[in-house]
Amino acid sequence: MKIQSKKSVLFAFFLITHTFLFSQTLELGTLSSFEAYTGTGALTNSGTLTGNVGSNHGIISGFLPPNFSGVIHQNDALTVQAKIDLLRVYIHLSDIFVDYPGTHAPAFGSGETITPGVYSIGGAGSIAGTLTLNGEGDTDAIFIMKFEGAITIAESSTIILSGGARACNVFWISEGAISEAGGSVIKGTLFSHPGAVTLGVNSNIEGRLFSSEGAITIGDASTAAAPVGPITIPINCGGECSPASAVDVLRSVSSFALFTSFGAVSNAATSGIVGDIGTNEGDISGFASSTHMGSFYNANSITAQASIDLDYAYNQLHLLPNTQVGHTPAFGSGEILNAGVYYIGAAGSLAGTIILDAQNDPDAIFVFKFDGAFSVAAQSKVIFTNGTRRCNVFWISEGAASMGTFTFMKGTVIAHGGACTIGANGNVEGRMLSTGGAVIFSTGVIYNDELCFPPSSPLPIELLNFTAKVLEGSVSFNWTTASEKNNDYFNIERSTDGIVFTSQNKINGAGNSTHILSYSAVDDSPLLGTSYYRLKQTDYNGESSYSEVQAVEINNRNSFVLNVFPNPFSVETTFRTTEGLKNATLIVYNSYGQAVNQIKNISGHSFTLNRENLSNGLYFVKLLQNNKVLASDKLIITDK
Repeated sequence: MKIQSKKSVLFAFFLITHTFLFSQTLELGTLSSFEAYTGTGALTNSGTLTGNVGSNHGIISGFLPPNFSGVIHQNDALTVQAKIDLLRVYIHLSDIFVDYPGTHAPAFGSGETITPGVYSIGGAGSIAGTLTLNGEGDTDAIFIMKFEGAITIAESSTIILSGGARACNVFWISEGAISEAGGSVIKGTLFSHPGAVTLGVNSNIEGRLFSSEGAITIGDASTAAAPVGPITIPINCGGECSPASAVDVLRSVSSFALFTSFGAVSNAATSGIVGDIGTNEGDISGFASSTHMGSFYNANSITAQASIDLDYAYNQLHLLPNTQVGHTPAFGSGEILNAGVYYIGAAGSLAGTIILDAQNDPDAIFVFKFDGAFSVAAQSKVIFTNGTRRCNVFWISEGAASMGTFTFMKGTVIAHGGACTIGANGNVEGRMLSTGGAVIFSTGVIYNDELCFPPSSPLPIELLNFTAKVLEGSVSFNWTTASEKNNDYFNIERSTDGIVFTSQNKINGAGNSTHILSYSAVDDSPLLGTSYYRLKQTDYNGESSYSEVQAVEINNRNSFVLNVFPNPFSVETTFRTTEGLKNATLIVYNSYGQAVNQIKNISGHSFTLNRENLSNGLYFVKLLQNNKVLASDKLIITDK
């Protein structure tokens, strides 16, 4: 790659300012370098995998060159952090509003086409035959399929992306194992929480393989590679939640996710907990295999104070004037409630879906007082809308508070003098507290902080713009700074997948400047297909930061037509041209842009390519004649 650069001072009568807003989109953190990761479980490979692999606790085998290009991480600092980041990702994906709650059948495929959205299936599900994900022209279209059970992918199933849909915005999430029988083409990340993830023989996945707890297996002659491009799934990142003054009553107990003044705190299986765990009198058990962001406290000065503060919170909430006294003891069934203090003079329940609408008031409070036990049916969901915040929502029972399996609860649940429990695979955005009873959790997630990644640090320069455009077969870059401070130099960095970038050349910065400066550069040897570019800026002290990523696509550079059939292929494929060739050359590149094969002295209108020693996977080809690129294309090599 040859870089040509130019820097000039621009004079203007006014300064065009631009603020880079760091959109709240899903991030993977340390997981972005992993193609396969499990918190606990073995990793076994008999195919071809590109990217890092890791297990925080488990045996890793079969990841050897040339069928594996990446780094193996086993019970190290990175796998510990990846376990936390996996919890972050699960929380964010679970928190996204469901567009299709139980409206799609558990079975996907059989030639159907679905449109963007979040799909929720109230049990196990399957994929069979052909399934098309149509982005409807939106490259930011998201497809999230949540199954409250295992996912089974039938043999020779095919997921097709159309209408701009991208695999990086596709997630298949199971509350159980994900098993693929073989011979399939999968698009999107397979995420089991928890359970094994199995990719059968002769399969291809453009996506990652994740499990919170379970083995990951890549079958014989299968290929796995990360999806291309950055994720653009919008997520909720409320950060620290400061309650309205009327319900700012928790004091020290606010740091706890699970707490009881008197009783045991237990967890039946691997879970994710963000917040402290404690009891003032009782045992804490079952959390050894779980991901926990917080501390344990048992019968010490901290739990003693928390017990006092929990009693205070209970009393203060009960002193709030009741504003809603006419509601039946049964809540849910799709109803929408506005803010208020709801009083039920008996035991109460919640079933189905309930929407709490703050009507754009950040201080809107929702307090539900039950003069008896409170029970939540399995698969019930609390949904926030128009600014409702978890720190302003409380559910208080006189006696036990019990929530069923697969419940999505939001707010703080306080059981006064009774146990506070939730069934397996529950999701709580808030807290589970008891003034006198056991707190029981199992295979779920509870959090009082979404664990959002901090926004990327802005460049230590005021960057007005950075663009990358195709121009006569090259890629042209232009960027403008309004000011620079201690700016040593820039790099243009290039990537084939939007994840792993390589530096191409260095352009000196201005050091310190208060003028508008413009820079330009050219990549006159770009890769075929889609490439991703970003601007790296480095200070004099060696610290670096990055611009937003720009994607460009290099297609055929003239009217010359090159047809390839079959594609994908297993043994050989045939190329046919609209114009006769004379002493042409075909070069084959792997996904890293490295030349791995070539055919010379091609003449006539057709020729064949034999796979020879090429492994399964994605390749790019370039056809040249007289040092001129006539055409380019992509190839997929399989064993079937």
